[in-house]
Amino acid sequence: MMAREAFKPPAWALWPPMRVLPKDKKMRKAVIEKWANLILDWASKERKVLVDVLELSRTPPFDLPEDLFNLALEFLVKTGRAKWREPGKSLVLFWRSIDSWARFIYSWLKENFKEIFSIQDLMEADEEFSQLPLEELRACLRLLEKSGLVRRLRRVKGYYKLVVLGVPG
Repeated sequence: MMAREAFKPPAWALWPPMRVLPKDKKMRKAVIEKWANLILDWASKERKVLVDVLELSRTPPFDLPEDLFNLALEFLVKTGRAKWREPGKSLVLFWRSIDSWARFIYSWLKENFKEIFSIQDLMEADEEFSQLPLEELRACLRLLEKSGLVRRLRRVKGYYKLVVLGVPG
């Protein structure tokens, strides 16, 4: 795994006026978006995909008033950058797109000489993508299959073969 850059909250996140929900509609929207983006930034720096909502709400700087915190999470869900795993309890954060995850998986497979693999192998790889829920991992593999970069093995259920472009398979 690559060395990761530690998350350091920006100064605005600790400034009291940014930690309350403004009454002005335009300001309210801007503050919610700012917090939503900060949650994604935190997730990418911490390499978190699946988060426990209660734990996150107790983690500075996200220890916000409940209304502001929940609106930021709902904004992420509405904009497709998060999905409830268990509504109100756990959330899948998409700080990378499925396409980006698929490319990342393909590169990892090539770099690690994984010619034949299963979803289970990906889940146990101890990589960033290993945290993706099964449904998202399958979506990545469908995308790679559609692109001709992996193909299912006909005789062995649940296994895939890496297709390296320019190399006969």
